[in-house]
Amino acid sequence: MIHDSSPHAPTTEAAATVAPRSAAEHHAAAEALFTRAREVHPTINGSVGHENEYRRCLDWADMHLRLAEALTAGAGLLATQLRLKADGYKPNLSLGSEAYQWDTLLTDIHRKPEEKA
Repeated sequence: MIHDSSPHAPTTEAAATVAPRSAAEHHAAAEALFTRAREVHPTINGSVGHENEYRRCLDWADMHLRLAEALTAGAGLLATQLRLKADGYKPNLSLGSEAYQWDTLLTDIHRKPEEKA
């Protein structure tokens, strides 16, 4: 999830220097960005560059938190669907379809790079 305009620098915590793949990694990346924003905040004092960096850190941290929330919700939906299926309940077609999509996405996200080729 690293983008060219991302405020991630080589000196930033390890969690924020690699592309996060799990909700926990997105939370760690957001935390690193919030830490960077706290470091920049006292130096703003009318400096447009510092103000832009501060805003960019907050925006990217917000994006990481939203992705973590979405991944958690999707994984929860998938777990519920699998639990219902294991208990013998007939799966709801639309819930099953969405759970299948989440299963595919989560599997693809966590697949090793050499398996993707």
